[in-house]
Amino acid sequence: MITFEEIQYDIEKKLKDISYQIWILEPHDHHPELVYSEPKEKLFQPPSLPMKNTYPKYEMSYQANQTIITFFCSEDHFAFICLHDCDFIPSEDQLEHWHLAFSLFFTQRITKARERELKTLVEGIHSITSSLDLDILLTKISASALAVIPPADCCLFQLYEDKKGRLIPKGTVGFNDHIQWFQPRIGESITGKVFEAGTSRLFYSTEEIYKEMSNISEENSFHLFAAIASRSINSLISVPVKMGEKRIGVMTVYQFNRQGRLTERHLHLLTGFADQAAIAIYNAELYSEMKMRLKEVTELSEQLQIKNEFLLKRDQIHVTLTQLSLQNGGVETIILELNRMLEKEVSFMNFLEMEFYPRSKKTSPPFGMDEIEKIFSGKCHPVYVDLAEQNMRKSYYLYPIRSGSVFLGCFIVPLGSSLSPLEKITLEQASSVLALELVKKRTLTEVYYKKTHEFFNDLLKNNQPELLIAKGKEFGLNLSSSSFITVSLLEIAIYHDQDLQTLEVNIHRLATKAKRRLAAFGMLVFGFHNKVTLLLSMKDPSQITEMSQSLQLILEEWKNSNETPIRIGIGNLYEGVEHILKSYDEANKALTYLESKSQSTLMHFKEIGINQLFLNQQPHEIQRFLHEILSPLWTEKAINSELEKTLLIYLETNRSAVDTADKLHIHINTLYHRIKKIEELLNLRFDNPNDFLKIQLACHLKVTFSTQS
Repeated sequence: MITFEEIQYDIEKKLKDISYQIWILEPHDHHPELVYSEPKEKLFQPPSLPMKNTYPKYEMSYQANQTIITFFCSEDHFAFICLHDCDFIPSEDQLEHWHLAFSLFFTQRITKARERELKTLVEGIHSITSSLDLDILLTKISASALAVIPPADCCLFQLYEDKKGRLIPKGTVGFNDHIQWFQPRIGESITGKVFEAGTSRLFYSTEEIYKEMSNISEENSFHLFAAIASRSINSLISVPVKMGEKRIGVMTVYQFNRQGRLTERHLHLLTGFADQAAIAIYNAELYSEMKMRLKEVTELSEQLQIKNEFLLKRDQIHVTLTQLSLQNGGVETIILELNRMLEKEVSFMNFLEMEFYPRSKKTSPPFGMDEIEKIFSGKCHPVYVDLAEQNMRKSYYLYPIRSGSVFLGCFIVPLGSSLSPLEKITLEQASSVLALELVKKRTLTEVYYKKTHEFFNDLLKNNQPELLIAKGKEFGLNLSSSSFITVSLLEIAIYHDQDLQTLEVNIHRLATKAKRRLAAFGMLVFGFHNKVTLLLSMKDPSQITEMSQSLQLILEEWKNSNETPIRIGIGNLYEGVEHILKSYDEANKALTYLESKSQSTLMHFKEIGINQLFLNQQPHEIQRFLHEILSPLWTEKAINSELEKTLLIYLETNRSAVDTADKLHIHINTLYHRIKKIEELLNLRFDNPNDFLKIQLACHLKVTFSTQS
């Protein structure tokens, strides 16, 4: 842990008698906040943040009579040290030290903020389940949504009524009574479109929002804008509320005046909250139904009592599991508790970490990862599966866990008899809590990848090698001159309509596979965009064979279990940290070569051979050279005479007339006639060394890089 006081004390030691101030700027702030001033009275103007697409780790600028040192930290957090009327210039080492200190300080704040966010979400959900009155419940849902998402001003909860064919406001916070008359049809305005499509939407700008609302009726437009104090909606999130596969309503949060911005993270949180809210609504509906039947038919009192106990048990299950999550019990603890509740040997396949729980279970899982992935390809609902095991037939209930479009994992429940409704609800409750647990873990992994990526970039620059070698030990890397290093890149192919969330999860899974397969090596691994980067250190250069075999296994496993192809490029093995950039460039060139050949395989840079000379050539330049040399063979008459095919086979057989004629199934005299014709058309001769080199090069490029006939 690092405190601001420790950072300030360190800065104080360096600046001594210099007047200075420390400011910080977080993503939800519009202006920097002054956090320390020496002397105490304010001497300076607040620093301004330069508008850029990308930022360095730190930079110095000047404003009037003050020097401003700006530190750019993770997730749009900034720190400023403003020096008053002085010539002090800190060293690069000191700037690096301060940048690291501020980065650690902000990372701690980010982690605590997300823990508070999760706690707020779970507490909100618990307060929802504590009430079974539908009117009270829906108001609590809207209020809890705003507590989970601080940048939002208002919340609107609408349920769909079949009789009216409209979305009816049932729970609102921040609107006046006019909102009760805002009742869009399916497909009308934003909420109607979200309900119709069943997909969540996030809008960042007023222009984008009003464009999407273009089909709203005059009546609904009047009541919506009469219900709010401002006609300018800055941003909003709207998510469908579902009960299983059935859409029952829409939850929408609006931002008018508050600071900060609504983000994809808020969308995911609201989606998870909406799922829990649907369960709570279901509880309330059951309870209302029970009260109605109690009044109508007294004979059903015993049955109603059973249902009431069922609801209480369900709430108890929910509280128990969410409490485990709040206590950071982890996936293992949640699965063990689920085993106790169901009195069954429930297993869980974690597709994010490629793990099988509980880890203490000695027997092998009844299904492989590949089998589970195929079963739930395109499916979102649970399935029953029968397996023949040791001349016996066993039945299993498989319950998938998803976050949006991403498949996170699967419960595997052995069946002796059918699952009771309470047991199914227990699995449903556990899946929601477990999904939140996995999303939280994935967020921490992303923070780690970002720091690892930053260190790898430092290695590529090779500034201060001794410090890099020392820091490498923290990552389990031996970067001394006696060690051998190589860089490998694992790239997932990208398509224009690819789901980015699915790509992110696939990169996470690919990195996990690499960690396990290559655990014997010193390793730096991180995922970024559509690539996994591996920096490996080894004691003996002969280990490169073992490394290649492990990567080949990863490639084969991926092909068997995933439709999205990958390719792997491997740089050469070198001694010393100063060669990391060279090996990295070679791995990229190997990927470039594989992409030019449209191959999904593994390639070492050294295997490219002479083609290294042409990797940086633009495709149109290669095509222009081919046209200059071979275009006389592309006329209709030449094609009919198979002159180009004859030339390629002639060179392939090392100019053996006998072998060429045999492969073409022609008489050798016909071959000689064709060769003479080729020389005439190309105006080149095979017995002229320069001419022959041109012909060889053109044919090689034709076979290797060109697809044109």
